[in-house]
Amino acid sequence: MAPLGYKFRAVRPILVNGALAYNPGDLVHEDAVTGPDATLAVGDDVEPVAGAVLDAPAKNASQAAWAAYAVSRGADRDAAAGMSRAELVNAFGPQP
Repeated sequence: MAPLGYKFRAVRPILVNGALAYNPGDLVHEDAVTGPDATLAVGDDVEPVAGAVLDAPAKNASQAAWAAYAVSRGADRDAAAGMSRAELVNAFGPQP
């Protein structure tokens, strides 16, 4: 089980201020992805750790962020990757 708050795993080498901060596979704290000063993007930089429960992204968040959220809620990874952002928001977003 990942330490508290480490809900993501790096998918590529990530530099911070010119220095290597994360190697592929390293755990990444959620603040680096979803916090107020977040600089990393789901899909491009990180992916959710298996079993991580993610908070719903903003409705205007990227398709990759919504796909990651859908997977954390039990959706098939390939199916979620093939859905549009609008489809993911309709299927997994807050219901009126």
